[in-house]
Order: sequence, then structure tokens, then C-alpha cells
Amino acid sequence: MKAVLRLLLVTTTLVLAGHAFGEVLPTAAPVTVDVSEDRLTRIRTVLQKEIDADRMPGAVVMIARRGQLIYSEAIGFQDKVVGKPMTKDAIFRIYSMTKPLASAAAMMLVEEGRMQLTDPVAKFLPQFAQMDVLVTEN
Repeated sequence: MKAVLRLLLVTTTLVLAGHAFGEVLPTAAPVTVDVSEDRLTRIRTVLQKEIDADRMPGAVVMIARRGQLIYSEAIGFQDKVVGKPMTKDAIFRIYSMTKPLASAAAMMLVEEGRMQLTDPVAKFLPQFAQMDVLVTEN
């Protein structure tokens, strides 16, 4: 469940980042880019369960594939106390996102066969080739 929510958060961040720079993606029906409507429907179901269980107040999900926006939805509340509904243009404070974004990028490279999870960091960042790790005992 946490992995799904993290993936949704990363996807939302990436889509919104493009929007922040004034780029507008063309929209398309999911079927035109080989995405199942049923799979997209499950996103709303999962998010609604999280909202109903008070694990999060709301979310914005936007999914793009092949340069086209295929899913865009706001669900839940921006402010549950005052009943302010979530909007697609809601602004979120997102902290400490470097590791999840780098991890998502690395996994994309793994899927493309351009790297393996067992590759040393120095293969891609030569400045790490001579790094020593300090280990001390108390």
C-alpha cells in the first residue's frame, strides 16, 4: 500500500512539475496509449479507502503516458476541518523528495536494461570510485 501511495506521489509531483513551468500536456483516452480503464479506476478506489480510514485527507493524481495526460483527478479535501475540497491545482508542501525521485529514476534505468541494482555507484559517478567507509566500534 505504501509503495502504491509513494508511486502516486512521485507521479503527481512529476506531472505537476511540468505544469509549473507552463507546459500543458495534451489529453488522451487511456486506451489510445495501451492503459486499461479498469486499472485507473482502481486508483480512485485505493485512494478513497485511505481517505475514509483517515490516513490522508485528500490527493491529486495525474498520470501521463507517451506525453499525453490520461488520468487527472482530485479526491478528498485540502482542509478536512473546514470542508474545503481538493482541487487539481492544489499546492502541496513536499519535503525530502530527492531519494524517492532518484530511486524512481534508477528503477526506470533498470527496467530499460541500462543498469542493474548490483552496479556500484562508481560506475555512474566516478568520483565515488576511491571512497573509503569508516567503521568504528564502541
